[in-house]
Amino acid sequence: MKTLIKLNMLLVITGILTACASEDAQQKNEAELPGSNSFVTFSGRQPKVNPQQPAKSRTTATHTFGNTAQVLWEATDKIWVQASDGQFYQSEAANFAISATPTDHSRANFRLSQGHYTTPNTEVRYVGTSTNANTVTIAATQTQASPNDFSHLGTAGDCGTATAHSGDREAGDYEFTLAHKASYLCFVPRCMNTDLAPNIFLTKITVTANKPIAGKYDFTNGTLIGKTPVASSSNTITLTTSNFSLNTQVSSVETNGAYMVIAPGKYNFTISYTIKDPTTNVEGDIVKTLSNFDCKEGDINDITAWIEKDLEDVTGTYYMWDAQQDYWAGHDRGADGKYLRGLAVNEIDMPNASPTTGSPRWYNPVYAYKVSKPATHSAIQQPNVNLMCHWAIPDWDQAHWDSNKLWFGYGHLQKGGIWIRKRTSPPMVNKDWDFWGEDFRKNGLEQTYVPAALSPNNNASNNHYTLRMPLPAGQESNFFFLPASGYGIGNRMRDIGRGGHYWTSTPSSGSHTDYAFYFYFNQSEIHVRAWVRTVGSRIARFY
Repeated sequence: MKTLIKLNMLLVITGILTACASEDAQQKNEAELPGSNSFVTFSGRQPKVNPQQPAKSRTTATHTFGNTAQVLWEATDKIWVQASDGQFYQSEAANFAISATPTDHSRANFRLSQGHYTTPNTEVRYVGTSTNANTVTIAATQTQASPNDFSHLGTAGDCGTATAHSGDREAGDYEFTLAHKASYLCFVPRCMNTDLAPNIFLTKITVTANKPIAGKYDFTNGTLIGKTPVASSSNTITLTTSNFSLNTQVSSVETNGAYMVIAPGKYNFTISYTIKDPTTNVEGDIVKTLSNFDCKEGDINDITAWIEKDLEDVTGTYYMWDAQQDYWAGHDRGADGKYLRGLAVNEIDMPNASPTTGSPRWYNPVYAYKVSKPATHSAIQQPNVNLMCHWAIPDWDQAHWDSNKLWFGYGHLQKGGIWIRKRTSPPMVNKDWDFWGEDFRKNGLEQTYVPAALSPNNNASNNHYTLRMPLPAGQESNFFFLPASGYGIGNRMRDIGRGGHYWTSTPSSGSHTDYAFYFYFNQSEIHVRAWVRTVGSRIARFY
């Protein structure tokens, strides 16, 4: 049942697609069904509706933004009709005129062989796949096979009512126009990053509300308004999609329009868009919220979402220590213009991609024994080694591993990293001139161990321990996130999704003239040490 093909849409979340105004009449000899006088025929219309009027019907439809919407019946649709004895009887499946094409099913005939119909007006109900005219089930689990396809709505819980009129029709014939009683959500997410967009896909949408939105409802009086489920109540509906494309920078129902049936009402929504990147095999949720969202019966609410808006992009942020250009600059794309796969997948060789001596991608060679010579180029804003050491102390609950937090780089989705306490958040120490009495900027040491006498609680900055998980609820404002973005070494990437490697602004003042201090973490280790400057580590803001 029910496919909606929306060719355009409103670009705000409160936008409503409404259906039609004028009837699509057919010649009477085409609309009649063959058969004996023992059958009663109900001719159901799906009219064209003006976009400014409330939707009266929504089975299959085609729509162009700003113009009328043509709503259509499906061949599997059946209706229930109240006979003169007060009972509802189910019709046969919809039947169409011989000359009607699949895109011209605005009118269908439904034949009943049960019941007597002697009044000029009688009630018609559409209850989707329900086997009872007095109940409607809004499914908590819904599935859509292809973008911009409304055909799952019958099984998802679509419903409607109408009054059938005999009027001047021939004896035994009635006409009606259906008014739909469920509400509908149309999701149209987009990805503004043109490198990421072709590589990620929508696998499902989960909507959670502050009160029930699905379940088995009483439909005795032909409405769902103000009702709670009588059984199988659920505050959550999950719509499974078949890897819908997110390769669009505008809201496009043709690309990924996803439809959900929901009980009418006013809700606070938490919406989780589950996306996946087949190349990195990373899948995760993008969460959005809507408050006081009004889902009126018979209306489609268009909900847009900028999918990657709040995700960190690490593209172009890997450098040799204090280099003038990033590690992969000018060597990050192939002949097809796309980013090299090896920038997103560990241990894939990219020949001739690494920096060469003397190029702007090469590290800053500044050095002096036991003298502070801080960075002057790309690493100039990085914390110095002393301040960075404070972030590596386990005692103060600074680091929390998060295996689900999404980020992206070089056109591909990634996940994993740590939450680090902000330096302005108690009890974080905001100091950079020493670390427990040691100034590693100019003491000639290349490890950052601190003598026990200076650090009685073993506040060393070189630690192996399992990071705390997860970040405590309500603490986000006191922490910031660092992706486990790995590092470049030679012609390949390493440790993506497993560890983070970030430069300080401090070169070694010890015996290794080509060393600089860095901050490193993975799920079971966090430390500050000195290592070769030729590694492509991250330059990122530390709050």
